[in-house]
Amino acid sequence: MELLGTHKVTFGQLRLLAIQCHALDISAYHLLLDSTHTDGVEKTQEIFEELFTSQLLSLAIALRTKFNQGLDHKATVPYMSCCGLLYKYKKNGKEETINFSMKDVCDKIIHAERISRQLETGVQKPTTSLLGTNNRDKSNWELSMSLSLFSEAVLNWIHSVDR
Repeated sequence: MELLGTHKVTFGQLRLLAIQCHALDISAYHLLLDSTHTDGVEKTQEIFEELFTSQLLSLAIALRTKFNQGLDHKATVPYMSCCGLLYKYKKNGKEETINFSMKDVCDKIIHAERISRQLETGVQKPTTSLLGTNNRDKSNWELSMSLSLFSEAVLNWIHSVDR
């Protein structure tokens, strides 16, 4: 009996991770800016950020694993149109990539060198920016997106393929 074989990533697990990322993205504003909770040393924010990035990375790795096991990531492009923008900074200027797949987003999440997210009063759904460098040509890139919309796109895509 073979116990492992390939990494087991089910659609149920992907749904779970997407829901957790969605919940964390939406709850950040309420917990950290619009709450009765306060702690002078901001430990809650530190732990929240650790949990948030850990869950996001787990979702990205699970999705990448699923795509590597044979699912067509190109079919996810239509689901990504409302999530955000991908910019590539070449020597001759900034280039906006409009059509990108879920796998492309996962690659950016996994390889991000910096993640920034500005929580501001009145902005309940902040944009998250992931920044990094392309290993091949050393050009910079930036993915600015709504993580709650990305999570919804993942759930919509799963619904379409897991029937």
